[in-house]
Amino acid sequence: MLNHDAAHGREPNALCAQPGAGVLDDLAAARWIQSYDAAWLGRDWSRLERLLAADVALLAAVPGASIAGRRAVLEHMRSRLSGVEVHEYNTTDLTGRAAGDLGIISYRWQLEWTIGHRRQQLSGRDVLVLRAAAAGWQLLRRLPLDP
Repeated sequence: MLNHDAAHGREPNALCAQPGAGVLDDLAAARWIQSYDAAWLGRDWSRLERLLAADVALLAAVPGASIAGRRAVLEHMRSRLSGVEVHEYNTTDLTGRAAGDLGIISYRWQLEWTIGHRRQQLSGRDVLVLRAAAAGWQLLRRLPLDP
């Protein structure tokens, strides 16, 4: 007996995320963000690399500025955190949703760090677009929004 998807020319469960990615609700999104934050805050570059899609792009708040590709993003993050001391970082107002193999996480963040011998506080709001992969959700795009 054919299931409904197969009868209409689609692979079964074609609208579901890949098996390794799982559901992306608010709780799963919070867990993904926790893992992502632990990787970059801990400077665990191999762990962070696994969370990035090969064609990841980080869009900057400055129009037209972006960093594209896993290698370039990792290098950017390494250089950005070089000589920096993070005192506090947190995320709030987090939501997660998925449709097919794409997921969206939105959240607010606050950062207190010392950079160039100057203690600074920053805050903002980001939207992350994730793509389902066999190993789990991977970051495809980061889009900063106005705080």
